[in-house]
Amino acid sequence: MCWRPTCWVRRASAGSKLDVEDDVTNILIFGVTGMTGGAVAEAALGCAWFRVTGFTRMLQGEAYDELVSKGVSVFTGDMNKPYTIKEAMDNIDTVFLTTTYWETMNAETEYQQGFNVVTAAVQCQVKHIIYVGAEYSMVTAAERCKCLEGKAMIENYIVSTGIPYTIVRLGFYFENFLSLFKPHQTSKNDFAIALPMANHGLNCGSIIDFGHCIAKLALRPDTYVFKTLKLATSYLTVTDIAEKLNTYFPDLNFYNPKIPLSAYRKFDFEGATELTTMFAHYRSLHEWDRTTAMELYSYNRTFEQWLKDTDRVLLEIIFENMDNFASDNVFRDAQEMMKKKLLDTVPLTYFFQSIFSSGSSQKTEVRKGTFIDQPGKKPSRHEV
Repeated sequence: MCWRPTCWVRRASAGSKLDVEDDVTNILIFGVTGMTGGAVAEAALGCAWFRVTGFTRMLQGEAYDELVSKGVSVFTGDMNKPYTIKEAMDNIDTVFLTTTYWETMNAETEYQQGFNVVTAAVQCQVKHIIYVGAEYSMVTAAERCKCLEGKAMIENYIVSTGIPYTIVRLGFYFENFLSLFKPHQTSKNDFAIALPMANHGLNCGSIIDFGHCIAKLALRPDTYVFKTLKLATSYLTVTDIAEKLNTYFPDLNFYNPKIPLSAYRKFDFEGATELTTMFAHYRSLHEWDRTTAMELYSYNRTFEQWLKDTDRVLLEIIFENMDNFASDNVFRDAQEMMKKKLLDTVPLTYFFQSIFSSGSSQKTEVRKGTFIDQPGKKPSRHEV
């Protein structure tokens, strides 16, 4: 039970237990053990307006136990099996859906999984579905991008059903620098940020903050229904990112190797072609308006603020194989990292226990204050 000030006021001001229960949003989160679904679950768990159910294939394990301990009702099922999806949607108001290409490396499979969830939501008369989508990249990048194609098809299907929806397109996660796209050590104190963006800007932000944005829009379906929202908190070039890292870590040297797309495509790891087309798509995008993201969550962090929260973990990760240097052309461990599918499937516990837990050996400062915990502010449901 949440005893944060605003949630306590909400309970105290409710006329009866029935009134409280009637106002609760029952949210079902797909991909709850992954990076994106985990961030949404973490934000929703901090607010008494939600009752959280997670959908996962995991029957046990650290991520599963972590969810249960935090109060998530975990439903085990398979997105490839429609009957298990419908069973999970009993008494659900809002469905949060994220799908991944990297698990099967097949856009058609990703689309089928999304199709199954959306169809079940329509049949179960779910009031609102929120989907993390992507526009069809050939519209902007003039090249087929399989890792975005399935999401674009799911978007189109959602719109065609008539179900109340909100589609969100999220910027590049800062947390990707802690996994697949971590800075690569090229000499003792030199680190390359191996994103093939040249001098193009990248819409980006923290998945933790995006989770709060999504949780808040789930409480305001009338405001955001039948809309496609682009959420980012920063617009940075790789050189900008390197300069900010150099300012924060003055004893180290981070730099932009300005990898051409043609060279990135030739890297020897599974998924290099898909990632190349994804970055080609990112290059084609202009800077997104950040007004909506700030309206949803005014405590969104800049890259510098994110570094303050994550600095020790970032250092631990980039120095984990100290003196085992990469070259500028073939970056160390790329194939192994891709095989682990870290881009979309990093466990929930990695980000919310290893990184932000006070019990971590590399303790970091956890930023205080969320949209449901502001001193002196006692919002109604629609003010949250």
